[in-house]
Amino acid sequence: MGIMDADHFSLFMTPLSVFHLPDMDDVNEELTARLLAEAELSRGVMRSNIGGWHSVPDLSRRPEPCYRALLQIVVDRVREVHDRVVEAAGLPPSPPFLYGVQGWAMVMRDGDYATLHDHADAHWSVVYYADAGDADPEMHPHSGLLAFVDSRRTGRSIVGLDLFPTTFTVRPHTGALVVFPGFLQHYVHCYRGERPRVSISCNVQLESAHRPG
Repeated sequence: MGIMDADHFSLFMTPLSVFHLPDMDDVNEELTARLLAEAELSRGVMRSNIGGWHSVPDLSRRPEPCYRALLQIVVDRVREVHDRVVEAAGLPPSPPFLYGVQGWAMVMRDGDYATLHDHADAHWSVVYYADAGDADPEMHPHSGLLAFVDSRRTGRSIVGLDLFPTTFTVRPHTGALVVFPGFLQHYVHCYRGERPRVSISCNVQLESAHRPG
């Protein structure tokens, strides 16, 4: 019997990108100082966070240079990921888009975590770590991990072989920026550290730059 021709496909790709931003020390220090001070004065809001402080989602409207600089980076990196996914799918280049951004901050202290959730109303979502804290990964290997869950319905596992893992984790570090589709469910493992962990999340919507009429 001859060798049969075959077509092989990787179905339902879910892109995830982790950028490591250099030269952000000054921006990170200002973001961290401002957000820690605000967390002392404001009760914040409750969303998926269990413990911790969650700001109101108004960071995209704040005029301070540290917020403006980070949000421009968010848009640039989301555009880069979007264009790469379009190209990989063999689609024609996207038309010009306007990028609408909604941003909020999270301050986690020892024992805080976030439950499983998604941002399905957004095309893309972003997490940035202005200060990833000081948890010891040897003592607390799962501390503060950002965990993503396979959005597909899972099937029967193969004993002894994790062929189709259902969870992927990212270990936060200061200066890391994570970009993923808004529909992708995720949660945050319990943070264990003495220094507060300060992160900024964004939802990004794409709208046509061409106005009708």
